[in-house]
Amino acid sequence: MPDGRPLTDEEILGVCILLLLAGIDTTWSAIGSSLLHLATNPDDRRRLRDEPDLINSATEEFLRVFAPVTMAREVIEDTEVGGCPMRKGDRLLLPFPSGNRDPEIFDRPDNVVLDREANRHFAFGVGIHRCLGSNLARMELRVALQTWLERIPEFTLTDPDAVTWSAGQVRGPRTPALRVHRRVGSDDG
Repeated sequence: MPDGRPLTDEEILGVCILLLLAGIDTTWSAIGSSLLHLATNPDDRRRLRDEPDLINSATEEFLRVFAPVTMAREVIEDTEVGGCPMRKGDRLLLPFPSGNRDPEIFDRPDNVVLDREANRHFAFGVGIHRCLGSNLARMELRVALQTWLERIPEFTLTDPDAVTWSAGQVRGPRTPALRVHRRVGSDDG
């Protein structure tokens, strides 16, 4: 209840739409980024396939490195930050996932470390703005990767230069072309 008043029907509908739709593009962006990494890093792909107990730490690491969400905010009063003037009403994209690359917090911050133990990343935000669906998103990413690697253990990109990345609030690959390597005698179609 904002300001002690009941929510309007329009506000309730907006929250329902947000809850139903918010995780769609963010989740498939995280899945796509993770699969892109595995397609272009065969040692990590083999290791994750050969050491399935790494799936939980690998999931957190993919979320850290490929955090798909950037928050948008509106400037509420004229100010200046780091020499950059901002005016009331300006819209900003706040790349808080850049904290996931802080070398004071993460050893080898720009590398994917599948068995990284200390991994308090910002992929889902923090505080009152933390993602409500974070546990569901983790599960979806983990299950997608497990299922993919069980069914399609070998894959590469047909054209790595063709991969484009989205811009704006949700970041992820948009045009990857995977080449799946079928096993001889495979009966899975």
